Amino acid sequence: MTPNPVKFQDDSEVFRFGGFGTVLLISLLTFIGLYPLMLGEIAGRLAGGMILAVILVASSITASQSRTLRTTGVVLAILAIGLQVEWLITDNGIVEAIDAAVFAVFFLYTALLIFRHVLSFGPVYADRVHAALSVYILLALCWAFIYALIEIVSPGAFSLGATSSTVTAPLKGAYLLGDMLHLSIATLTSTGYGDITPVAPFARSMSQLEQLLGVFYIAVLISRLVGIYPANDRL
Repeated sequence: MTPNPVKFQDDSEVFRFGGFGTVLLISLLTFIGLYPLMLGEIAGRLAGGMILAVILVASSITASQSRTLRTTGVVLAILAIGLQVEWLITDNGIVEAIDAAVFAVFFLYTALLIFRHVLSFGPVYADRVHAALSVYILLALCWAFIYALIEIVSPGAFSLGATSSTVTAPLKGAYLLGDMLHLSIATLTSTGYGDITPVAPFARSMSQLEQLLGVFYIAVLISRLVGIYPANDRL
């Protein structure tokens, strides 16, 4: 009999170090948890930039073992960072919109590649568990940039909360992304606080797609894991 590749007793794979998958998950959670600090002085913004750089690097490495696919991810990451720097220098609305679009494509691209790895056959080790959790957050980030892009192109597409609207007018940059990330996570998890709501038709359709995506992801992931565990139990 072969040993069970999945740990069921004292040691859980959730708390093991899984390489870049673990680094990606920690950096994503850190980015979300410390995001308010990035709205302040230059030190907070630099720290946020460093965390974002770790996310981009870890995402590119975790996404695929294929050199071609990994190179594509790296190119998208470099392009996104370059556009971010360009927007900070020029404060050009068109550059900001393109940057948001590239970030959205990058996060969706890496999320799909990592999810393919999660669904592949093999034992459920820490890297796969952490990668599965990271995909959920990457999808939230992808839709946050999609929402930001919609608001940049069509101001007023979202009804923003009073707190956000009093920070800066028009809302943009880190403040806009912060609000859209809040909306994205609330939508993906079906929390629905209602403080930020999509108003324009396209904004509503994107939020509906994210709600469906959140339900589909959990359903597919659970069915995959349920299919794995009984098979390991019979070994």
